[in-house]
Amino acid sequence: MVAYVPFNAGENLNADKLNSRLVQEIMEWTPFTSIGSFSAGFSAATHTPMMRKIKLLGQERWEYKGRITVANGTIPANSNTTGFTFASTTSGGVFLYRPTYEHGWSLVGGSTGFYSLRCTLSTGGLLQFGLPTGAPSTTSGILLDGCYIDAPI
Repeated sequence: MVAYVPFNAGENLNADKLNSRLVQEIMEWTPFTSIGSFSAGFSAATHTPMMRKIKLLGQERWEYKGRITVANGTIPANSNTTGFTFASTTSGGVFLYRPTYEHGWSLVGGSTGFYSLRCTLSTGGLLQFGLPTGAPSTTSGILLDGCYIDAPI
């Protein structure tokens, strides 16, 4: 009797094989500067902000990492400030870097007086940040590590 092997030796395994039990990278880590533009007062830090797309157990996930540098006073308390806009590039009528629904996170930032930042990603591709009323407007950076979107489209 021959053992059943669901793939051939040397075959490139991906999430579409083996009943989607593996992780497949759909888009490798890509710097923000390649997929959109920063607003005035925001820029890429040494730990470059990046995005990638993976398929995890057959489900698409968008992940973000890196640090965005913020000029002092750019994010005033109690308001939304756009820090980055993802490109409107499409493939088959679907935006490549913009989600179908709005998403949000609470992020860590530098020099925020230990307050977290509010971060939202709109369907229009706007990555916006906000600070609570009690926070100083001296934010020096925003960490994107740990941000992800499951089923973005």
